[in-house]
Amino acid sequence: MGFNQLAESDELILDEVLERQRILETIINNSPVMAFFWTPEDDWPAKYVSENVSQLDYSAEDFLTGRIMYANIVHSEDIDRVRKELTRCCETGKDSFVQRYRILTGKGEIRRVEEKTFIQRDERGNVTNFQGIVRDISSEIKNEKALKNALESQKALMEKQKALLERQKDLETVINNSPMIVFLWKAEKYWPTLYVSENIRQLGYSPEDFISGRVLYGKIIHPEDLLLVELELEENCEEGGKQFNRQYRVLTPTAEIRWVDEKTFIQRNEEGEVTHFQGIIEDITEKVKKL
Repeated sequence: MGFNQLAESDELILDEVLERQRILETIINNSPVMAFFWTPEDDWPAKYVSENVSQLDYSAEDFLTGRIMYANIVHSEDIDRVRKELTRCCETGKDSFVQRYRILTGKGEIRRVEEKTFIQRDERGNVTNFQGIVRDISSEIKNEKALKNALESQKALMEKQKALLERQKDLETVINNSPMIVFLWKAEKYWPTLYVSENIRQLGYSPEDFISGRVLYGKIIHPEDLLLVELELEENCEEGGKQFNRQYRVLTPTAEIRWVDEKTFIQRNEEGEVTHFQGIIEDITEKVKKL
């Protein structure tokens, strides 16, 4: 092979190397990852930095000319920790490490970055260079915090719901072991039931009888008492009353007559319209018989 052929061969190899380098640099510069090549000197002078360092409002030239040293852009509250970690990894023979810290951009903004650094050594084990890959993780940290806050809020809500359910269970246990039957009715004809305590069974009914709509509360009031109950309740509502009290008779499923004492709290919306009745019913049949 002649001299000219060797020269052409070397030139082709050089062109291939340059093309490969160009492709690699294009890939890096179009990615969120910034590449650095530092020397192990004070403040880490850069021998190479990818063009996409512009995302931090610096130019590659800022670092390559020495106008800016990489250590100078690390946040003052983080620099000692970063230096100590780098020194520790070098002294313990580690080949790479990852750490997170804050930096200041060319505009003075604070960003959080994650750096993965590869430590290069000579044959004697002396550190010669640092190859660093730096990634801006500010948005990730923000999203992580938002997710953490959301999870904590959800956890707090679930704990609150659990506490409320336990309290509700305790209250229902107290109610169901008392003679007082609790109702929540819609303010409609014959008072459809939204809620009734389990101890409605003392009158021979199940909660499902009322909640399903098979039985309307107004229909179990004795026919001779129903009109008076309706009129008095309606009068209280029209006069802006907050509660209603009356004794009357109800019929059990077996047509047995029981006397009850009802105390009802009238609920209204913001416009003052009656929407619900919250009632407490007590079976007073035995008391009436003694009179």
